[in-house]
Amino acid sequence: MSRELKKKYALVITALIISALLSLFLRLDFSNASLILKELRVPRLLTAFGVGSALSIAGLMLQTTLANPLAEPYTLGIASGAALGAAIGSSLGLKLPFMGLNFGAVLGAVMVLLILLRLTAQGSRKSDSMILLGIMVSLTCASLLSIWMVLSDPVGVQSVTFWLLGDLSRVGLGAGATLCFASALVTSWFWFQYRKYDAFLMGEGLVESFGVSYQTTLRITVVLISLLVGLCVSAVGMIGFVGLIVPHLVRRFLGSSRHFHMIPMSFLGGASILILSDAMAHAVGEPRELPVGAVTALVGAPAFIYLFIHRKRSEVGVE
Repeated sequence: MSRELKKKYALVITALIISALLSLFLRLDFSNASLILKELRVPRLLTAFGVGSALSIAGLMLQTTLANPLAEPYTLGIASGAALGAAIGSSLGLKLPFMGLNFGAVLGAVMVLLILLRLTAQGSRKSDSMILLGIMVSLTCASLLSIWMVLSDPVGVQSVTFWLLGDLSRVGLGAGATLCFASALVTSWFWFQYRKYDAFLMGEGLVESFGVSYQTTLRITVVLISLLVGLCVSAVGMIGFVGLIVPHLVRRFLGSSRHFHMIPMSFLGGASILILSDAMAHAVGEPRELPVGAVTALVGAPAFIYLFIHRKRSEVGVE
């Protein structure tokens, strides 16, 4: 590893440590520090680490396998499908034996991504068609979720709405640790397969020539990402734009799209950004608390517009 690359890793790790310290100690009541840290701050830190890293990795792998720089769980509607699945699963009692999560969120995420892949099977995944379809699917899922909320529990609409915007405060220590473990496990699998994903950078038509099965790799990636997104949404609701922005920032930071370094950098970068966003949401909104999804969207939406316009200009040769 070159000295320059070591410096970049050190910088990202330093940013992660600073974000973690802010999350733990910003506006901490030191008279009850031990209890607050154990019951609130540490579980919240672990949750932000697990969810942020998972969403960032999900965005990176979707952008690679679908050859679309605007792809991420939020823009493709996967998060909305997971939220709808979580709501229906909650009504049906489809609880997982840990974390209090339900299997409906995972099924919802898988179904949405399979629908998108099916709808775009005959077209080019490099076009904006998948993003547009994802937005339509997301709006449909959001509408169905709104109807479910009103019909099933009108009194709890406000609580559910806050959860949908991203709520890290309800996850316990065990759940946060499980999210971190799941994210690290899936990320490790992607990292050990980094050469396969490097082949995707050559284009869909050339993947097979590198000895990589396009369909098999795509299916495995879809399943793993859907599991991650389903777990994250079921635990904390929808947190958008982390999976979109972080991989682009990492590419600019590294100056390369090779996955040997892109994967760990995206993992650490996504964790750092969500931890910092959660600390800001917790500090700025006191005595109330801002939903962390609102903070990431406030920054991510303009960034999404910039990326979209920049991509269009690049396609027509305008800089």
